[in-house]
Amino acid sequence: MIKASLFVAGLSSVLASTVSAGMIAQWDFQTTTNGGTAVVAAPLTPKLFVANFGSGTLYLDGTNGSSNFFQPTTGVIATEINAFGGTALNATGGMSTVTTSPSSLAIVGGAANVPSNTYAANGKAMVFKFSMSGLSNLAISYAVQRTSTGFTTQQWDYSTDGTTWSSAATITGIQASFASNGVTTLNVVTLDNAANAYMRVTFTGATSSTGNNRMDNFQFNADAIPAPGAIALIGLAGLVSRRRR
Repeated sequence: MIKASLFVAGLSSVLASTVSAGMIAQWDFQTTTNGGTAVVAAPLTPKLFVANFGSGTLYLDGTNGSSNFFQPTTGVIATEINAFGGTALNATGGMSTVTTSPSSLAIVGGAANVPSNTYAANGKAMVFKFSMSGLSNLAISYAVQRTSTGFTTQQWDYSTDGTTWSSAATITGIQASFASNGVTTLNVVTLDNAANAYMRVTFTGATSSTGNNRMDNFQFNADAIPAPGAIALIGLAGLVSRRRR
């Protein structure tokens, strides 16, 4: 009886480690020790950010289903991307907690169109590309804030090819400061085990050329899918438990 109980307990420990949650990719827009991309203020803000931890890339350059965000050759007039001060919210593990500028990515309204109540970056999208091979139950979290004339809505969509997109979540009610808004989270279960996974964020609702959303400390986490051997162990553990009873 005791040996059987210890065996089941041991199996449970092995299985827990097999299917535990793990980090896929994180962007704090600062840490470069792992080959990640650091954010820089306009007109030098990167349009491609390699994850600061884990493996993944954020695109704002017109590839992989993203929009090509404009920034001027010099200055910041009509820029659609920039960098400002960030937050320590959602910065866990080795992520940077430095908040001085430049430490967060900002999507900005951009040039006024005709009529002047629309702005160029409305409807533009950035795209994260990563792998969900052997993984399930994607969970995304990040810190976000908006200025009074910044984007009111962030539409998240998912894809396995960067071309065909489906809705994942619509984020509204973005507050005026990181502290008041805290951390936004969403779960996407339909990308389970996808070799290539894409998450697209489309920005709408900006009402001035400088209105913006500021974002920091993106975390993409998922659970490991049990290997066939682990599934067999689950059945064995159940069988042993039933025989013990």
